[in-house]
Amino acid sequence: MTEEKTRRRIAAAKHWDKHGIDESDGEEVDVQVEAPLSATLSINLDAKRYASLKRIAKKRKMPVTSVAKNILIEVLDEPQD
Repeated sequence: MTEEKTRRRIAAAKHWDKHGIDESDGEEVDVQVEAPLSATLSINLDAKRYASLKRIAKKRKMPVTSVAKNILIEVLDEPQD
């Protein structure tokens, strides 16, 4: 962990030691809470497909697992015949 990240985490910890999450500055904020995930899926890919997935993830600047999840959700959300 970098020195800057450590410094920010310490500052955040000190802030939350003194303040509660229920404190408000009077500004209303809309919050959407998604249902927690109910299943974990483990898959095996051949090296070529995994390399392709890694390239996509790097291009999108996202973790490989997040990209795989997004692709899967995209396909599953398409109308099924």
